[in-house]
Formats: sequence, structure tokens, C-alpha cells
Amino acid sequence: MKGISRIIMSAALALPFSQPLLAQQSGTIVYEVTAKTDPERMRGFQRGGGNGDDAPQVPDVITFKQTLTFSNGHAKLATERPNFGNGGGRWGGRARRDTSNAPAQGPGMGQRRMGGMMGRNNAQYFDLTNKKVLHVFSTFGEDRKTYYSEEDFIVAADTKTSEKTKKIAGYTCKKATVKLKDDTYTVWYTTELPFSFSPINGLLPEANAVVLVAEGGKRAFNATSVNLQAVTDTDLSIPAGAEKISQEQMKDIRQQEMEKLRKRQPQM
Repeated sequence: MKGISRIIMSAALALPFSQPLLAQQSGTIVYEVTAKTDPERMRGFQRGGGNGDDAPQVPDVITFKQTLTFSNGHAKLATERPNFGNGGGRWGGRARRDTSNAPAQGPGMGQRRMGGMMGRNNAQYFDLTNKKVLHVFSTFGEDRKTYYSEEDFIVAADTKTSEKTKKIAGYTCKKATVKLKDDTYTVWYTTELPFSFSPINGLLPEANAVVLVAEGGKRAFNATSVNLQAVTDTDLSIPAGAEKISQEQMKDIRQQEMEKLRKRQPQM
């Protein structure tokens, strides 16, 4: 009887730990993203153009949502982008991507959003098992091709940790201050999830951290929810047929495609 009791006790003690661990293999993290804009620069990308009173009004700050969906070592970050089109619409629907930082932050250039390098995709992919960002880009035109390159998750080199903690979306988070290129971020991160992730590569204070809040001078990411649940979205891997290339090759292809687009734009 004593032996049976020990087995039952051991099973009961194991349940609280094993069940959440299994549940944590899939779910979603929703971030609210706030970013400062350059209204003059962004106005030049408006469809319909316009000058003076007819020009679209570009806000100084835009807010949109990013959702990280993860399951079994794979993840996808989908972005609902602010509306930069047609002049009179509301700011906040789905629209073209914010590329204000993309050209200067190509592969190997240091600071960049983990969701940067998206091309025409509305998603960024991650290999959580091997801690890699998978940058995907598709060319334009009838002979469209899709490429991807890999980038390792970067643990921040210039980090000041703090003893402060607080709960965010149900998780205990530690505070850190991270210097990344020309900006300083206040970061709140948890080590209670079984993978690593940051919405900006280079902001991880620890190798096994998930950043839930990152607030810098130009943009901020705030996790509004973390839901551990079965994931119905099975499309968490890069597009089938995507060709693997180096980061430098990706940079060159992007620049070539952007130059093609610029040449197609009507001259003002």
C-alpha cells in the first residue's frame, strides 16, 4: 500500500508541471505596436498623392497589431498594418507595410525588427528550435520567385538588468535596459515560456527569454495577451519552394526589386 501511495503522490506532483509544459508548445502572443512616423516622407508614398489641403494627412504616431503564432518549434509573426492609402481613410486598417527602417537595416546591418525583411508577405517566420529568423522575400512581376535567408537570434551585448519584476499577460517579467544602435529600450521579458523571441532582433537580454514589452524612442511593442492553446494555423513554415540564399544575396535582391519599383513610379 505504501508503494502504491508513493506512485500516486509522485503522479499528482508531476501533473502541475508536465501539463502546462505540454500546453506551452503552441499558442499566440499579441503585440500592440506604436511607431513614430516621418509624415513628409510617408506622404510621398500615398496613393492618389495630392498637395496642400488635398494631401493625405499622415499622423505623427501610428498603432497596429502583430500576432506571433507558435507551435512545435515553428512560429509566424503576422502584421496588421496601418492604412497609408487613398487619402481620406481611417488610420488603423490593413494596408501596406511600414518600411521606414528596412533599407538601412538589411542583413548584417545590426538593428532591425525581427519582422523586417518581409517582402510582399504579411508574415515573418521563425525557427524557434534553432533560434533563427527566416527572412522571406518575393520578387515582383510574372517571373516571381521567393527567397529566404537565415539570421541567428541576437542576444543583446549592451544590457543593464534590474531587480524589478512585474506581471505582464500573466507572466512574471524581469526588467532590463538595452542599448541597440542609436536607441535605448526598456525591456520586460519572461523566462517562463519554453522558447526565445523578441519583436526586434538584438533585444534579447538572455538567451532563453521572450520579450513581452520593448519601449524605445521611436517605437514600442507591448504584449496585450499570451494565449497557450491549440493552434489551428498550420502554415507556420516558409512558403514551399522558397530558395535559400545568403543574407548578402537577400540584400542585393531586395535593392534590385525596390529599384525596379521606383522606376515604375510616375515622375512628379
